[in-house]
Amino acid sequence: MKNIRTHHILEALLCGALCAFTLGAVPASGGPTPPPEPSGTSAAPAATANPALMARAKVWFGELQTGKIDRSQLATAANGALTDSQLAQVKKMIGGLGAPVSFVQQQEMSQGGFTYAVYMLTFADGTKMNFAFGVDAQGNVAGLRLMPVP
Repeated sequence: MKNIRTHHILEALLCGALCAFTLGAVPASGGPTPPPEPSGTSAAPAATANPALMARAKVWFGELQTGKIDRSQLATAANGALTDSQLAQVKKMIGGLGAPVSFVQQQEMSQGGFTYAVYMLTFADGTKMNFAFGVDAQGNVAGLRLMPVP
């Protein structure tokens, strides 16, 4: 498992790269309230996972790992907030983890025209992360956030 310093760097990097348009940033126009941060492995999986949202989240996580995203799927603010340089840094931090061996929905919420879910990702080396993925009412990707699980 990666050391705790790497996890904090990863969270800071991703938050710097992605939080400008993530669920953690509430737009002045009254966007969604950010979801509570999951508390490690103690959060129970959501009773009814949204298969379509999970499928998109899996694709997007894979795209973040490769550093090649489909910007046409991003909401306008999200597209403007995520630079190519930041995307390259995200790729460097998570690209080597490989595909998650498990991708389990922990929670899902809809509010103010946004739908988002938090997934617990587990990797072959034992690394665990929470991945928040959100879309707006038009289906555009409006939020991404990775949080290391201690």
